Amino acid sequence: MFKRNAMGNTRAKLLAGAVLMTLGLTAAGAAMSTNVGGGGATLPAGGYVGWNFTTSGATSTIFSSSVASKPGATVDSTSLIGNWASTSGNSVSYCQTGSGGGKKIFDHSDGTATWGGAGQACSATASATSGFGADTSIVDPHFVGSDAPMSQAEFSWFGNGTNLGNKATKYGQPSQFPAIVGSVAIAFNNPDASSLDLSDAGICRIFSGQVTDWTNLVSSDFHTLPSTFPLPARALKVAYRGDGSGTTFSLANHLSTVCGTIAGKFFQADQAFSTVVAQFGLPAGSVAGTGNPGVVTAISTTPGAIGYAESANLQHTSVSANTHVANVNGKNPYSDLASSYTFTTIVVDNVINGWNTTGTLGTPKLQALSPAAPVGGCMLMVNPTAYANGIGTSYPILAVSNLIFNEKGNGTDVTAVRDLMSYTYSATRRVGATLIGTGTGYAFVTAPTANVKINTCINA
Repeated sequence: MFKRNAMGNTRAKLLAGAVLMTLGLTAAGAAMSTNVGGGGATLPAGGYVGWNFTTSGATSTIFSSSVASKPGATVDSTSLIGNWASTSGNSVSYCQTGSGGGKKIFDHSDGTATWGGAGQACSATASATSGFGADTSIVDPHFVGSDAPMSQAEFSWFGNGTNLGNKATKYGQPSQFPAIVGSVAIAFNNPDASSLDLSDAGICRIFSGQVTDWTNLVSSDFHTLPSTFPLPARALKVAYRGDGSGTTFSLANHLSTVCGTIAGKFFQADQAFSTVVAQFGLPAGSVAGTGNPGVVTAISTTPGAIGYAESANLQHTSVSANTHVANVNGKNPYSDLASSYTFTTIVVDNVINGWNTTGTLGTPKLQALSPAAPVGGCMLMVNPTAYANGIGTSYPILAVSNLIFNEKGNGTDVTAVRDLMSYTYSATRRVGATLIGTGTGYAFVTAPTANVKINTCINA
């Protein structure tokens, strides 16, 4: 009769223990899966969660979710946050409200009567639950996306005791990290022109309302003259964002930098387009759209229109045959955007406080937080002047989109929330996020000085 020796018994026990340990770890990992919810900016939405919200079969045009109980457009596993979720075993949802609306929800300053209203922007498909419709167990969103860095007023609203619940009591303060770069395209719908290469002079004249007909464009308005010049007469109409928008802020950041004064007037860097052009008028028939997709639709359905939108949205939204993307200063918003940008200099604990009324008029005005932040060093941004006219030899109109988190109050979700931000900065982990990179209209961000702040600035 075969008799197992002592060593064999020991090996068997070790093997059994290893199997049980592996099963235990797997079960623990599954149990620790987190539903991470956020929303806000429409500019980076395709890069964050994919483009399924643009398809006719999508449940919602503004809500993307991999949370089983929450219907919405399917999150693409090749997107940035989608790839993080699929490789980490977590779920994610993202509600597109625009940067301005997203920050209002995040700050408790959106005017809703109860915190069940925080998800009202996605209520059609998300049952109006809290946290942008992410999960009924989430009292507040884990994060918000914004292409316009937080202003002093927005930072202060977070801790305003008259707001719903006074967020600062539980959540401390906002912690802001630059996350993604996107190019802002100038798109136009003109049956008389299939391609344009505009100059800054032309962009400035168009958005200041000086051009009311396409035939009014002069040679200095172009970097390269179109094949037909002058263009035939056709009423020109500006398409713009009607909601609070980081895309608008990014366009204004460029306009206020390169346009200077026009008959004593200037563009004002703001996330509200009405404020940006407050000193000017717009051509008759100009039209507003909600979100980047809304502006793309407005351009596509309005012959003679010209406007601005994140370039990636123009690749993934159906447009009319006469709708095209212009080059600006000889640069293309897709081929002249690098796949990634590294920012070694980050502005710390500063916010946007309106625009400059001295020096370069209308450009974003930065100031130190006042009063100082309760936890120093957690409000991080790329100075808008650093990308106001492109980065290096890039296309000139750029946005740097930020992810904003609660400094504390994340509870047992803190590990997942920290890991999401760490993944965003990690070139070795984000390789599966192919919706960002060459030719997409999006670029990755690497920010070493911000990366080391993650565990300090996002806490349980």
